[in-house]
Amino acid sequence: MVNYSRLVLMLLHSILVFLPRFISAFAIHGRHLGRRSNNNILFDPFLVTVSYNSRTDQALFRRLGSASLHSKSLKSQVSSSPAVEVNFSRAQEEERKLLDSIQAYKNSNASSEKPSPASFVSLIDKWLAYPYPERAESILDRMEELYTPSGRIYERIINAWTFRAIEGINQINSEWDESGLVTQGGLVGDYDLGVPEEEKSKKIRRIREEATDCSSRAIRLLNRMEQLYREIGDDFRPALSTYTSVINSISRSSQKDEISLESQRDIIERVRATRDAIYTQFERQRIAVRSVEDVFSVLPRLSNADELYAKLRLDGAQQSPVANRFNFNIIINALAQTGEIWAAQAAEDILDLMMTQVQSVGGQSSSFQQLMPNIETFNGCINAWAHCASTEHQEDVAFRAEAILDKLTMFRSTSKNGTLTNVVPDTVTYNTIIKAYANRSDAKRAESILEHLVSLYQRTGDERLRPDLISYSSVLKAYAKAAAIDPSASKKSEDVLMEMISMQQEAKEASGNKDDYRIVNNWCFNTVLNAYAVQGAGIRASSLLGLMETMGESDEMLKPDTYSYNTVLKALANSKEKGSVERARQILEKMETRHAEGVDSIKPDAITYNTVILAYANSGGIGAGNAAKDIVERMEYRCFKSGDLECKPTSSTYTSLIKAFNWEKDGIAHAEQVLTSLKEPPPILDDSPPPRHLLVKPDTAIYNAVLNCWAKNGSRSSAAAVVQRAEEILSEMQKEYYENGNPQVKPNCRTYTTIIDILAKSGEPNAPQRCLDILQEMEQQYIAGGDIYSKPNVFTYTAAINCFARSKDKQKAVQAVNILQRMEEQYRQGNDSARPNVIAYNSVLNACAYALSDADAAETAFKIACLVFDEIRTSCHVQPTHVTYGTFLRVCANLMPTSDVKDRLVEATFKRCAKEGLVSNMVWRNLKAAASPVLLNEFLEQANNGLEANWSRNV
Repeated sequence: MVNYSRLVLMLLHSILVFLPRFISAFAIHGRHLGRRSNNNILFDPFLVTVSYNSRTDQALFRRLGSASLHSKSLKSQVSSSPAVEVNFSRAQEEERKLLDSIQAYKNSNASSEKPSPASFVSLIDKWLAYPYPERAESILDRMEELYTPSGRIYERIINAWTFRAIEGINQINSEWDESGLVTQGGLVGDYDLGVPEEEKSKKIRRIREEATDCSSRAIRLLNRMEQLYREIGDDFRPALSTYTSVINSISRSSQKDEISLESQRDIIERVRATRDAIYTQFERQRIAVRSVEDVFSVLPRLSNADELYAKLRLDGAQQSPVANRFNFNIIINALAQTGEIWAAQAAEDILDLMMTQVQSVGGQSSSFQQLMPNIETFNGCINAWAHCASTEHQEDVAFRAEAILDKLTMFRSTSKNGTLTNVVPDTVTYNTIIKAYANRSDAKRAESILEHLVSLYQRTGDERLRPDLISYSSVLKAYAKAAAIDPSASKKSEDVLMEMISMQQEAKEASGNKDDYRIVNNWCFNTVLNAYAVQGAGIRASSLLGLMETMGESDEMLKPDTYSYNTVLKALANSKEKGSVERARQILEKMETRHAEGVDSIKPDAITYNTVILAYANSGGIGAGNAAKDIVERMEYRCFKSGDLECKPTSSTYTSLIKAFNWEKDGIAHAEQVLTSLKEPPPILDDSPPPRHLLVKPDTAIYNAVLNCWAKNGSRSSAAAVVQRAEEILSEMQKEYYENGNPQVKPNCRTYTTIIDILAKSGEPNAPQRCLDILQEMEQQYIAGGDIYSKPNVFTYTAAINCFARSKDKQKAVQAVNILQRMEEQYRQGNDSARPNVIAYNSVLNACAYALSDADAAETAFKIACLVFDEIRTSCHVQPTHVTYGTFLRVCANLMPTSDVKDRLVEATFKRCAKEGLVSNMVWRNLKAAASPVLLNEFLEQANNGLEANWSRNV
């Protein structure tokens, strides 16, 4: 009889009390999740400080470090809601108990008294939820006395400090306009005439003091983290986004009337220098620009140096470049075109040098007139940073671009004798900043800046600040890029488009000329259509196309073109909405008809036909293959019979056609027929189809599509026949690649993964070993040969696990967890695509559930299942699903004898599942197999009393 009691009790403790994992011997997947050992570290975190050497630095840090928080008491900062106050009181009580337990442990030195790491993390989470980083950091300090906290905890507290700092500055920006035109953030707020000047200044000063204190705390904690990174390793390397938030907060929260710009820049530059030393070799590339001579020394670094030199104004006598604004602007604009970080920094250094020179001489001197920057100078520097937005520092460069506008505001307010009074931001200034944020897909910030530009124009009436087509189109582009990750992006982009249409219409009515203020064209519509296409919103895209057609009847610049229709077809192909395929077919027929009538702007091309074929392939259902075949034949006819090479079929054409046949009863025969037609010429008959083999040769994608058809429809043939054909296709591809040197048919990860999937479904006795052989071959080709196309991913390993789960191998559970460990090892070695997901874990549980060959195998499988289940629940990388709980209940049903211990484990598992809202039909089915009649009836009664809907809310 298997002894389950001790293991089950431990698992019950974990499920019910949420203690950290306790079975280190079976730690399967912990190392890559950021978990660290509990070894103490010997260092004094308070000795880690920011280094500085100038008096101005000291003044800044005194302000940053000593400014008292004039905010309300902690108790008054939380909501007055009774529930929030109760939670706050609980957090205080939890903190008191934790501090008591720390003291008790120090007094007794008994390991049983030592607080767990989870108790510290839990309390930090609670304080950050308010947020209250002071308390969170104090708990972190105490945690460092006993453990090595994860680097991510430091980052969360740093981000909480910077968030509070920027929140305070945003409050100022939303209530007052300090400079009279543009606030520090480059945006305009409403000036409140009802607030006395003295009271306004006092409140601004108090908020700034709080913000600078928060920025100081963030910097100090960041420096602690950097020191830990140097002492311990990568887990403490601050993320780029952490550096960006710190730089952002210190730049925005510093008091510009009391701290010189130079000292602020020095501190920010030191933070950046540390970041660059950790992440890049940027310092080795950087050019120091501290003098006029340094400016011209930049020229040799530029590829078009000779061309630039010819444009410069030279001194008449010595024929050397003159130090003036004209020449400096040429160099700044040339630097902006490189897209390099060092060039952007050099451009900003040149601007700083010009300002230093201007401020050091009198306003009437010739040097003043020659070097005083104009708005083109500032715009050139902004553009230099904006052009870097596709680099690894894109989290920072958009902010650096906006910070140039902050710098202009500071110079305007602090310059002597109104030096920069006439240097006013214009539409180009804001457009370039919008572009910088659009390039990093920060659509929300891009739109925010656009809204303030609109507000500026409406308030001042200054034509230099009138938003134009570039202003709006950049925001549309940003939302289109964000559509892949933000479900609301497509609708927001349409809202911006509707606002553009409304503004253009108002301008037209006011002037009587539709081209007086042109900010909408068909590119704007196409951008929004593309956002809908990414999200598969076919109905919305079709509706917008209809509006475009209507407006295009009276405005030539709004008429849809081939790209417009193709984008809507893409939205329909990606859509799961009812009737999408029929709409796609109708659009194709409309395009063919209109083009036949002489409308060349909407001529269907290869993309048009391929997208409609893909729509049939994605929609599925009986008849999809034959319908797709009809479209292919129309495409081939236009190419062969009409000579329209723009409709020439491609590999994608036949790949989608084969995919469409997956849904047909005789799909395998059709797929093989397509493959044959691409390899061999057809018999010459009067009604023979076009010779496809002259246009397209079989490639990896086409072979993979045929393999996938066998994988999905192979159940209609014998398992041995399916495996045999899969192996034949693989051999054919390998022969064509290795012997004939055809790189177009090189087997890739998808090829091997599909074959492993076919083997898993076959049930053949030798299938598991063959899977391991293929997996070994892929790993060797990737690791030893550097073949990225053979790199195994999570789907490859999961298919191999499923192969063992479906086999009769007595050690299937052990083999499955071994493959999981191989995934983990691959991930640790840098193969990010091999990181185990919840499906991989569930597959291991499934292998354990059916390891029933003998008592020893069952006991081993049960232990593995318990450890894997606990790993899923406590992981910060994966979350359990209804399949996780259902499969673990099946483990209990199949591997545990009837007993009270079994019922307790089943009860705890189901309750946890119900609490998370993951009770599905699968969970119910396996609960019925695992639970005793008494326990099952208890849960059924609760479900009948109205709890079932809540139990399944997240399924």
